[in-house]
Amino acid sequence: MPKATAAETADRIEQLQRMILAGSNNTECFAFARQTLGVSRAQGYKLVKRAWQQIKLDIDETGIDRQELLSWSIQTLITASGQAMKQKNPGAVASCIRQLDHMTGTGYNSQCGYGFHRRTY
Repeated sequence: MPKATAAETADRIEQLQRMILAGSNNTECFAFARQTLGVSRAQGYKLVKRAWQQIKLDIDETGIDRQELLSWSIQTLITASGQAMKQKNPGAVASCIRQLDHMTGTGYNSQCGYGFHRRTY
């Protein structure tokens, strides 16, 4: 198979970026790269890594700071929690609340971490 041109490589990275941002995990991206793009396993890893690097650069260029990202994440989780309530999905609601607790450090377990309970005698 002939080596991909710079333009073809850029297109491949862009496709993988879109998949990642749409919620695909790394395994799905690797499978897509191998099956659809016809690249080797090693090249698939390189392409996915470059896609993640490009996403990071895009975020860094926007100048988003931690507070803005945290605010956006909280708003997104609150919205997801509301949708889960409308769908009568208590497991998803609990997951949203658990994630909010973890991110903000406001819950019972925030001092010790999940799964660890300090005994008081």
